[in-house]
Amino acid sequence: MNEIWQKQLDESKIRILEKKQRSKYKSWLLKIGVCLLILYLLFPQYLRRMVYPFMFGKPTAEPLQISVADEFEDITAAPFKYTRGGQVYVLQPRTKYKVTGRVGIIDDYSTLRNRIFRGQFQGNYINLVPRDLFLVIGKLADPQVFKLFEFEHEERMGTMLCKGVEYSKSFMPKMLSEKEYQKSQEKYKNCQRYMNGADLNNYHPIPANERINKALSMLVAGDVVHLEGILVDVPAMRLNTGTRKNQKHKNQVVSGYEPGMCFILYTTKVILNGRVYE
Repeated sequence: MNEIWQKQLDESKIRILEKKQRSKYKSWLLKIGVCLLILYLLFPQYLRRMVYPFMFGKPTAEPLQISVADEFEDITAAPFKYTRGGQVYVLQPRTKYKVTGRVGIIDDYSTLRNRIFRGQFQGNYINLVPRDLFLVIGKLADPQVFKLFEFEHEERMGTMLCKGVEYSKSFMPKMLSEKEYQKSQEKYKNCQRYMNGADLNNYHPIPANERINKALSMLVAGDVVHLEGILVDVPAMRLNTGTRKNQKHKNQVVSGYEPGMCFILYTTKVILNGRVYE
């Protein structure tokens, strides 16, 4: 009888241990799941980069060489309809375009936060252009030069600033000591010699398909990426911004200068980290 009780007691202890182990295992899975969710909400690009290349891209041996200049080819083509997110847009092709550059900053308008705080102003444009991309080419894309700058983006406009320079963010002048002023001026002069308006541009990329959309959603600052497609106008939205490099925004001044037009790029090809998306 004692042997039976002992056996039952041992089996009961084993069940309790197994239950604790299962509970501990579930607890660890829950913690890992919460951590991944937080990581995805804060830094979604990094999790996407672990999965999307194998799902949507194809390996390519095509080397990426930073563009000395972006490439344009004027075309004459009829407008075409483009559907995204249940919305139908009419796009007017203007220019075949391709460029390889280094990413200064990505502004993702499709995030929940941006849809809440910016959606009321962007309307259907967020659906058409879910993110903006600030790209530099030529000498500006050299890693040693690139690190001299920082990039900001707000409401579809990108800005490149010299690191360490004290910029005034309001109408009031920045109050600096003589030492701070001299230091700021030295840093500005050091990076100013590399500033070239022809070597930077802000893009509003329209993804031609979901593979392109996934590729664009993986981009992070510092990436070298190749983009191909067609610069387009969106007549119904009065957006004629994608045709020429020397176009200027009318009646608009930002930070003391008249900014060039952003490129609305109907994107048909992306090359990133040895994978091509078409």
